[in-house]
Amino acid sequence: MRIAILGKGNMGAPLARLIEAAGHQVEAFASTDDPLEALAAADLTLLAVKYEQARALAAQPGVAEALAGKTLVDLTNPLAPDFMSLTIGHSTSAAEEIARALPASTVVKAFNTIFAAVLAGHAGGTVSPLPVFVAGDDPAAVESVAGLVRDIGMTAIPAGGLTNARYLEPMTEMMIQLGYGLGHGDRIGFALVAAG
Repeated sequence: MRIAILGKGNMGAPLARLIEAAGHQVEAFASTDDPLEALAAADLTLLAVKYEQARALAAQPGVAEALAGKTLVDLTNPLAPDFMSLTIGHSTSAAEEIARALPASTVVKAFNTIFAAVLAGHAGGTVSPLPVFVAGDDPAAVESVAGLVRDIGMTAIPAGGLTNARYLEPMTEMMIQLGYGLGHGDRIGFALVAAG
């Protein structure tokens, strides 16, 4: 599968390494690069930039056309500048707003509840399989993203429709509060545990 990653930072770089190691063709771009040609050629695009950058990218000429008919994986969280609150929530989500801005694309929410340090540890082989919540309205697109999650050694957890991004994004804010506000650090994460 050909995959474009928009963002070469804390999330994009380790994801690029993991995806390439799984045998996929990967092109990663900084937020200042011109990715139009790669977006048009990619089977799947990951948005590994800040929410505001994702919205700005969606408004750029040619981007909507390049992503038309494609699956877009949204990693963003609508964080305030100090990271200690969300700028939107509960009546909508970053994922839904991106889907509205790019109506010809299929948006799937995934990877947004993982701290970058934990993801980097997974890329280095030091963390057990990470749970990745995958939410979206198109079953084929969700399965495509879930397949990618499994390919890179993580556990895909079906998380319902895209409106459930309204609850996944606050999970990240809770993790930020635990990690930075309450001193637990950035090497923590969520696990889904079944009793019995």
